[in-house]
Amino acid sequence: MHDRYSAMVVALGAVALSFTLGALPGTAYATGKEHGSRSGETPLSREGYWPLEAAPGGVAPNVEPEGLPLLLNGDSWIYHNEDIWGDPALVDQGDLRLDGDGDWVATSTAPVGGDGSFTLAARARLAAADNRTQTVLSLPGSDADRLAIRYQAASGKWEVVVSTKDKANAPQVVITEEQALPDDGPYGVGDHLAVVFDAPAHELRFYVNGQLANTSTALDTTSWTASGGLQVGRSAHRGEYFEGTVDEVRAYSGVASSTMLTRMSGLTGDPDL
Repeated sequence: MHDRYSAMVVALGAVALSFTLGALPGTAYATGKEHGSRSGETPLSREGYWPLEAAPGGVAPNVEPEGLPLLLNGDSWIYHNEDIWGDPALVDQGDLRLDGDGDWVATSTAPVGGDGSFTLAARARLAAADNRTQTVLSLPGSDADRLAIRYQAASGKWEVVVSTKDKANAPQVVITEEQALPDDGPYGVGDHLAVVFDAPAHELRFYVNGQLANTSTALDTTSWTASGGLQVGRSAHRGEYFEGTVDEVRAYSGVASSTMLTRMSGLTGDPDL
């Protein structure tokens, strides 16, 4: 038995650049609303935590009192399990369900701009790892995505894509999870996906299920500012609608530590992160 929260109410390719990849250990900071930082770095601050337990009136609230909510679009809806024998949600009692046919949720403006260090994370379960590239999270600019976390159909793996400029067909930085395949089992827990942009270190880090999957280091790690709201379940420029389940969406200004990312990947919501 479940409650269905109904919704109310954009697409470009690019050339991938090759960068040096290698796993580097995450740097631990303190935990809490605002976190400690290195010299020259902005303290880590949580801008958004969306547990996706409910969406009254088509609005999924942000745990941060002054934070932006997520607005449901298309046929997106929040599943809430109220039956001990029912289909379990990914985390806790509720999650976001998307059918891949024009559904998504989004904030009205960007919770993090991308012109400085940031961290984005979510748990996602594909309905099927098939021949469609599908975007879990993205931060759009005017003509390109600042960043997208997606399932790449060509490789059958999770990847992070960052456009080097806010221009259509701009070159991209691409980081791929080379080891584990996405969990698309109908009763599986999916995968926890997190991206850290460490501006002072000029590094992009991709974590899958709490483990550092890959790091991209380059002279220019594309610190232009996103201008659109956080998109969950699509790319505002390429479409790539996600079919499956999403839960535990988070956005931070600053660099989350490896310890924090391990905690985020747990199967119980943690409002203290």
